[in-house]
Amino acid sequence: MRQTEQTTNREAGFSLIELLIAMSVMMVIMGAATSLLVGAFSLRAREDQRSEALSDTRRALNILSRELANSGYQLPAGLTYKSAAGSSGVPSNGLIPGDCDADSVTFVANLDANVGTGNSDVNGPEEALAYQFVQDGDNGFLVRRDLNPGGGSQTVANGIDGVQFIYLNAAGADTSADVSQAVRVRITVWTTLDQIGKPGSTSYQAPSQVRLTSDVNLRNVSLGNF
Repeated sequence: MRQTEQTTNREAGFSLIELLIAMSVMMVIMGAATSLLVGAFSLRAREDQRSEALSDTRRALNILSRELANSGYQLPAGLTYKSAAGSSGVPSNGLIPGDCDADSVTFVANLDANVGTGNSDVNGPEEALAYQFVQDGDNGFLVRRDLNPGGGSQTVANGIDGVQFIYLNAAGADTSADVSQAVRVRITVWTTLDQIGKPGSTSYQAPSQVRLTSDVNLRNVSLGNF
């Protein structure tokens, strides 16, 4: 009599322990990937914030630098300004001493001197300008004012934390105490980037400051008429 051997096919599979190990490894990988993704998004947020801050400060510096460079252009002889001490002559560099300090600058230029009309004064549009840093709570603004009749004011930069004007003579010395001696104005604008994330986390980025500086040569200093 022949005995027939039967082979039983067993289906291969994972044990419970193997499944738990695989799930644990997958969770570790997903956690690491999530941390990297959060860090990437935080970095992108900081770069967006930085780009916006730089855009604001650059725009403000470009506008201010261009207009301040015209200070003193073709000033009429005998031009005066009024202050608490009375009337005084405008320096040939066009800066108004009583209204120029670390936070603001005021200057005049005879922009329509070559037009043929109205060229004996500085009463035309944008011929007498003031730039001033204004702090309103946590917000800082650089405000531009047209001082002549009919002139208005506008904010040329917001979201900034400070502006500093330093007045320099030809030797590079600080003449802020007597701006009539200035031939160059150094302008610094800065803003602070907020903290992102919490210290110790992979997405943490400490607060930092963005500073931009521009040296503006008062190109008409030697062209003064008095």
